[in-house]
Order: sequence, then C-alpha cells, then structure tokens
Amino acid sequence: MVAAWIAGVSGLPAAYRPVTDVLAEVLAALLVVLAWRFRRGRLAVAALLIAAANLLLRGPLAGAEAGAGEPLLELLLPLTLAALALLPERPLARPQTLALAAVVLIEAWLVLALARGAPAAGLLAAPELGRMVFLVAGAFVALAFAARRGAFEGSLLWVLAAGALALLGDRGPQAATLACTAAQLVLLVGLVEDSYRLAYHDELTGLPGRRALEEALRTLDGVLAVAMVDIDHFKNFNDRHGHAAGDQALRMVAAELAKVSGGGRPFRYGGEEFAVLFPGPAGAAAHRALEEVRTAIASRRFALRAPDRPATRPEPPRPPARPPQLIGLSVSIGLATTATGAASPEAVLRAADRALYQAKSAGRNRLVAADDQSPRTAG
Repeated sequence: MVAAWIAGVSGLPAAYRPVTDVLAEVLAALLVVLAWRFRRGRLAVAALLIAAANLLLRGPLAGAEAGAGEPLLELLLPLTLAALALLPERPLARPQTLALAAVVLIEAWLVLALARGAPAAGLLAAPELGRMVFLVAGAFVALAFAARRGAFEGSLLWVLAAGALALLGDRGPQAATLACTAAQLVLLVGLVEDSYRLAYHDELTGLPGRRALEEALRTLDGVLAVAMVDIDHFKNFNDRHGHAAGDQALRMVAAELAKVSGGGRPFRYGGEEFAVLFPGPAGAAAHRALEEVRTAIASRRFALRAPDRPATRPEPPRPPARPPQLIGLSVSIGLATTATGAASPEAVLRAADRALYQAKSAGRNRLVAADDQSPRTAG
C-alpha cells in the first residue's frame, strides 16, 4: 500500500500509465466474477465502489475545480465501506446485494453531478470532516473484524487506508489510481486468504481440517507420531440431545485438544473424529500428552442449552425453569509412531486408526498405542 503511494507521488514512466490507468477496473471486473462464483456479494460491491471512485478521481475530479464532488466522495466512500463491514454476507444475485450495488451507482452519480457544480462550502469543504469520517469508519470496520475475524473485514481496513491515501491530502490522479489499484489487490488477496481458510480449516471447531492434515503429512520426514481421537457413542448423543448439542460437544473436545502438550497439533478429521500430529521424536511425550487430554475430557461436564432458553438474553435475565442438564463425554484414542515400522506418514495414520478401533473394542474411554496394543485408562 505504501509502495503504491510512493510510486504515485514520485511518478511512473509514461510507458506504464496505459496499464496502471485501467488496472483497477480490470481487477474490479475480475473480483465481480470471483464474487459471483464464491457467493461474496459484499466483495463485488466493494470492488465496484473502488472502481467508481478511481474513475471519478481520474476524470471529473481530476481538475482543480471539482466543485462539491470530491468532498462528498470523501464522506460516501468510507461510510459505504463501513456499512459493508457491518452487513451480513449475501450472494451476488440476491436483492440485498443488488440494492447495495445500486446505492454505489447512485453515489457515483451524485458525486458526478456535483463535480462541476458550485464549489463546496461550509462543513462539507472542511478537510477535517473527511479525516474524521475515515477514522470513524475505520473504528467500525475494526470492531467488525474483531467480532467476525473475517478476511473480508480485515481487507476493508487496508482498503480504507488506500481510500484515505487517494482522497486526503495533496496528490495527483496517478497516485489516486495506484492507491485504488492497491485496494483492489487487497480485496483479491483477502478472497484468496478466505478461500484457503475454508479449504483448510473447520469452521465449527476452529481447528485445521483434514486437507490441512494431509498437507502436513506430505511435508513431514523422519520420526513422528499420529493419534486418532474419536468421541465415544457420539451418534447416540446426537440422537438423544440433538445436533445443536452435538456441535457443542465437538467444540468442547476441540478446545481440549487445542491445549495438547508435547508439540501436538490437532486437526478435525471428519464427523466426530480428530487427529493429533506430533512431529519429531515424540513417542513417550505424545502418550503422556494424550492421556492428559483424555482424562480432562472425561472429567469435564458441560450444560446443554435448555429447550425453553430464549434466543436473546432478556433484560433482566430470567432464572432458568429448571437446573441445566450436565453432560459428560469420553474419547477413545489410537496412537502410532514411525517406531512401529510404518514406512510413511500415511502408514502411521492408518496404524493409528487401527489402534483407535482397538481402543473402542476394548471398552472405549482409553488410549491404545500401536506398538504394544495395550489399552490404558486413567484408573
């Protein structure tokens, strides 16, 4: 972002200008196509907003007498970006997204209509107002990012910074164009990051997913240990308490596995199964760490959400009609290492899976190591 601003204010060779002048619009078209494909309506609206701002700054607002158009753009751009950060995600073809796109076009028309009108006067022309609006919008986007931890909200923080570089202070159309191009690139990087997260991380538990485990196994060499962890009687738990309680149980187990010591890295393998990867010479350390996790899960109790609990917290809070139901869970664990003779990390994973079935056949709530096949429990 800073590099784009420096390049803009210092000037680029004339040969590059035909490319840089249209790059923001080309990236906007690419982002709209990707937003349609990935069902990211807010991304398409943001790309359209930046492209419209770039066209206005390079065209009607490039002259010395821009009327009230530029001060109005300094207000509309950050406010629209803040609104995008606070609104829920919708596919591109939904009426809400199309309405937002129409709002952006209306904003561009208003700025264009004022661009050659009477000079801005009063509060609208005050440069402090534009800076204040950018700061307030940045605070709202930061709050949205803190609440959602989304790649799009994180990208909008940099897009706001690019908008401030393009609109505030002394600069020329070339610097503004490069700042808008940088903003489009930030949106593209955010989409790539979000796609990576969806592909490699499990949204429910927050752990890396099965694809991330397979990738990690392909990159490991030498001594390692792999554990397969399965929640005992999970199907019966789901049938009895419902899928919402099942999701709660999965998150609780994932939270305990995230605390595993010994250098272990947990993954959501699928369904009620998890995997824990211990790179390096970690056989004994992995065994101790997994026993600690198994014991911690078996000793925990969590309260099920009551059927009559309201969706939103009432004011003042009402006492529950009856005490919450406390539920306990246990897990079975199979552990294997390269010391068992497995020729590859994938073979270690299969050996751990066989040890897991040994643990379940032996009565569950226990750990079985593939080297000795001896089930071990806490007591």
